[in-house]
Amino acid sequence: MSDPSRETLAAYSLFRGLGDEYLREVARIIRTEEVDAGTVIAAENESGNDLFLLADGVVDISKALTIVTSRTEFGTRERSFVRLTGADHCFFGEMALLGNGERSATVRAVTRCRLLVIRAADFHALCGSHPRVGYIVMTNIAVMLSEHLRRANTDILKLTTALSLALSG
Repeated sequence: MSDPSRETLAAYSLFRGLGDEYLREVARIIRTEEVDAGTVIAAENESGNDLFLLADGVVDISKALTIVTSRTEFGTRERSFVRLTGADHCFFGEMALLGNGERSATVRAVTRCRLLVIRAADFHALCGSHPRVGYIVMTNIAVMLSEHLRRANTDILKLTTALSLALSG
């Protein structure tokens, strides 16, 4: 499959602020991958070095939860937290670009998906020759991660308050 177009890449918030020249450079390091429904694209706690742009299809993002199965035993169950669609121009696996290759969640294809894949090594090589690309992309990742952290902090506060009320009442 051919390189993704400038218009395709410009639709992703990850590349907000990159000009045409830099988008063409990014397109050169992208490979396209098709996966069938049910395929695990990234598995929680496993090593990974790829960032994925969801071009077409639907994926679920889930985490393993520890649950009480009896008075003395615990088990784990996977719980889906987010569903992403290609129409939303989503990306995942961005922490692979930050040096931590351990996946924080499991991503499973719900439908057949077309992914645009960037290997961390290729991205870092691109940044070596075009530092502005690295600066802009990493800034965009930092903005997204800070939004996620802010949301997580709010959720933790709500859960802590609910637990405190439940235990005191």
